[in-house]
Amino acid sequence: MKNLGLIFMIFLPFFSFGQMNETFSDGNFTENPVWIGTTNNFWVNTSGQLQSKATTSSTSTLFTISEAFDDAVWECWIKINYNPSSANYAAIYLASDNNDITAGCFGYFVKIGDTQDDVSLWLQEGTKKTKIIDGTDKRTDINPCELRIKVTRDAQGNFALYSKMTSETAYVLEGTVQNNVVKKCNYVGLMYVNTATTGSDYYFDDIVVTGNKAQDLEAPVWNLFTLEQPNKLNLGFSEAMDFSKAVFSVDQGMGNPFSETVSSDKKSVVLSFNSDFESGKLYTLQISNLTDLAGNQLTVNERTIGICEAIGTNDLVFNEVMFENPDSSAEYIEIYNKSDKLLDVSGLIFTTRKTDGTLNTGNSIPNQTLLLPQSYLAMTPDAEKVRNYHSCPSESNIITTEWSTLNNESATLVLTNAKKDTVFDELTYNTKWHHALVKNPKGVALERINPDMPTQNSSSWHSAASEVNYGTPGYKNSQFREISSNEKPEKFVWTEPEAFSPDNDGVDDVCFIHYKTDTNGYVANALIFNAVGVKIVQLAANILLANEGFLTWDGKTDKGKNANVGVYVLYFEMFNPQTGFRKQQKMPIVVSSR
Repeated sequence: MKNLGLIFMIFLPFFSFGQMNETFSDGNFTENPVWIGTTNNFWVNTSGQLQSKATTSSTSTLFTISEAFDDAVWECWIKINYNPSSANYAAIYLASDNNDITAGCFGYFVKIGDTQDDVSLWLQEGTKKTKIIDGTDKRTDINPCELRIKVTRDAQGNFALYSKMTSETAYVLEGTVQNNVVKKCNYVGLMYVNTATTGSDYYFDDIVVTGNKAQDLEAPVWNLFTLEQPNKLNLGFSEAMDFSKAVFSVDQGMGNPFSETVSSDKKSVVLSFNSDFESGKLYTLQISNLTDLAGNQLTVNERTIGICEAIGTNDLVFNEVMFENPDSSAEYIEIYNKSDKLLDVSGLIFTTRKTDGTLNTGNSIPNQTLLLPQSYLAMTPDAEKVRNYHSCPSESNIITTEWSTLNNESATLVLTNAKKDTVFDELTYNTKWHHALVKNPKGVALERINPDMPTQNSSSWHSAASEVNYGTPGYKNSQFREISSNEKPEKFVWTEPEAFSPDNDGVDDVCFIHYKTDTNGYVANALIFNAVGVKIVQLAANILLANEGFLTWDGKTDKGKNANVGVYVLYFEMFNPQTGFRKQQKMPIVVSSR
C-alpha cells in the first residue's frame, strides 16, 4: 500500500487539484501536497500515518487544496484510540470554501463519533452545522475505533456515505441524500477534537480523492457598491471576476475611470475618475463585458449612487403598512424619502412602542441600503413572496429583513436611529381606519394618501385598492392623491372631484374639500346633507384652519355606513372669532357607483 502510494506521489504534480492520494509515505505533510492549519498538533509517525499530538484540549485541523466535487469519491482510513464521544471525535472535510474554519466555512464533512456514536454527513453554512445523513447509532461505540470512510457525490448533488469496520469485508451504506447548498470545493481537510488526555489518540491515512471540478453555472452577484470621496467607486462581487474586458462608465459627465485597481482575490475593484463627485447629484454606473472566471455574466449591470447626506427629522415617513398579512404573503412596512437627498438608511431601526412608552428591540435595516429622493422602501420577512403576491412592478423596492410580527388590531410603529434617541416618524395604526367596504382587513394594507399629510391622522390613510391585490409595497400607493391645487385664489372652498366613487377600487375613492383663507385665525364647520336636508355626517366642528389645506370625505356617514349613490350637499362655513368675519358656501357632491 505504501509503495504504491509513493509511486503515485511522484506523479502527483501532473494531476489536477481534483485528484489526490495522500499516504504520508514521504514522512511529512508539508509538501506533495501541502497541508496547512494547526500544524503543531500533527506529526507523521514511524508507521507512516498522520497522528495527533495535542498537549491540551483542542480542535485541530489540516487542509489542502482540492477542487474535486462533481462525480467525486472521497476515501480515508481513520483510527481513534478511544471511545469517541461529543468531546472526542474526528471529522473529514470533503469540501470547504476556505482552509481556516475557525470562523466557519461553507462545505460538507463526515463526523466520526459524537453523542450518538455514529458516522454521519453534515452540511456547514458559516457556523451553522446540519446533519444531512444520520448513520447507524452506536456504530463507533468501540475502543479503539478503527474504520474506513467512503463518500460519493455525483454532479446532481447526490451523496452516499459508507463506512467499513476492520471486522467487515465490504462497505456498509450509512445513508444517501441530495443536497446542493454548497456549489463547489476549494479544500479538503481533517479535524479532531480532543480532551487533555486524548491528544495523541487520532490517526489518519490513505486519503484518496478523485473527481471533477464543479461546473460554475451561477451568475456572480454585485454585492458591494460604495462611493469614496472625492473621485472613487468601490465595487465588490461574490466571486473572483475577469476584469480584462470589462468597461465601466458613469453618467453626469464622469465618463470612464482613468484607473482600475483590482484586489488580489479578484473579487473587488476600485475605480478612480478624473472628476470629483458632487453633492446633490445621482450617478449611474454601467458595466459591460464583466464576467466571473467561468464566463458567467452579471445579472445586474447598472446601479445608482451619490454622496449621501444627513437624514433630517422630516425626511422619512411611514407610507404603507400591511399589519395582517394574507395567507400566501407576508407583513410589510413601507417608508418614503420625502427629501431631495440620497439617504443611507442602513442601521435605522423600525420597531414598536410598548404600553409603558419604551421601545421594543425592533429590527435593523440592512447595510448598504440607500434610498433615492422621493422613493419607496418596503421591508418584510419575505420579499419574494410579497413581490409575487401583489404582482409588483420591476421598479418596486422591496427587501427582506429581520422581522417582529405586527399586531393585527393596533400598534405604534416607530422609525428611529440606531441609538433610538431620534425618531423620524411614528404611526399608531388601527384596523378601524380601513374603508367601510373592507369587511375583513386581513391582507389589506393601509396606504398613506400623500406623504405630506400628517402621519397620526386617520384621514391621511386609506385601504389599498382591490386592483393591486390590496397592497403596493415598494412603489407608488394606489390611493396616492396630489393635495396641491391650481384653483383660482378667489375660491375659498372647492371639492375635488365633484363626483367620487368610494368603492375602494383605487379611482376617486375619496373626495377632497380644499380651502384657502385670507388671514390666520379662521375656524370651520363642514357638514354633508342628503337631498332632503338631513345631515348625514359632520366632517369638522370648530376646527382651527391653516392658511390652506383640505378635509376628506370617504363616503361614510356618522353611523359608519356607506352613503347611498346620489347627490349630496356640502355646507362649509368658516369664521374668524377675532374679527367676526364669516364665509359660507354650499356645493353639490355626487356619490357615484362608476
